[in-house]
Amino acid sequence: MKMSVTDHLEELRWRLIRSGIYVIAASLVALFFTEQILAIIKYPSKGIIESFLILKPTESIAIYIKTAFFAGLAVAALPIFYEFFSFIKPAAQEHNSSVTKWVFSAFLLFVSGVLFSYFFVIPQAVGFLMNLSQGLTGTPAQITLTSYVSFVCALVFCGGMIFQIPLIAYIFTKFGLITPSLLAGKRKEAYFALCVIAAVITPTTDAFSMMLFVVPMIILYEIGVFISKAVYKKRIAPGGEVYEQKN
Repeated sequence: MKMSVTDHLEELRWRLIRSGIYVIAASLVALFFTEQILAIIKYPSKGIIESFLILKPTESIAIYIKTAFFAGLAVAALPIFYEFFSFIKPAAQEHNSSVTKWVFSAFLLFVSGVLFSYFFVIPQAVGFLMNLSQGLTGTPAQITLTSYVSFVCALVFCGGMIFQIPLIAYIFTKFGLITPSLLAGKRKEAYFALCVIAAVITPTTDAFSMMLFVVPMIILYEIGVFISKAVYKKRIAPGGEVYEQKN
């Protein structure tokens, strides 16, 4: 049974509400483990930043809330992905696609991006920025804990989201919204757009931190082109038979 636009909007509203509840519930639980989570957040800067500053009496409360919120958002990623893909389930069924596979693929890609940012991007970015600051002032930079937490969490979530590029290419090709020839033919424009996106999502303005995201984004884009070609060549015909489509 087809749903009206109003029904779709109502469904979307409830899915957004449930997603918000997931984040709030996970954040409340994370409040009890804030010190452990902060220790994990600080780990990539070990040996680079000796100590952090707290400038206001109320800043500690803000740090606890911010840390718990970002941790809750990370924990709630799986059910949020489920809500999103369940919303597009009718279109997915038309293309004989498994929503469950999409959910776990998105979550695994998200975790991969988070780990990439945590173990590679953050240590490199922190080391570069601290050396740059010391070169300008002649003394080690003094970093506030709240700014560091925001910096790390932003990089981690950016990494998790940009790793969705191959899955987006797969879904869009599956739905017939894009073709591999379109992706390949628009490489220059896509690379420029990726540079702009990296400049926007990177919490710093230096080119080094931006390049730490641009390079993997380009690699992921090329993986997306490869996946798009594989999906485009092997599609399900209306009668159910599998056929090969040549470029």
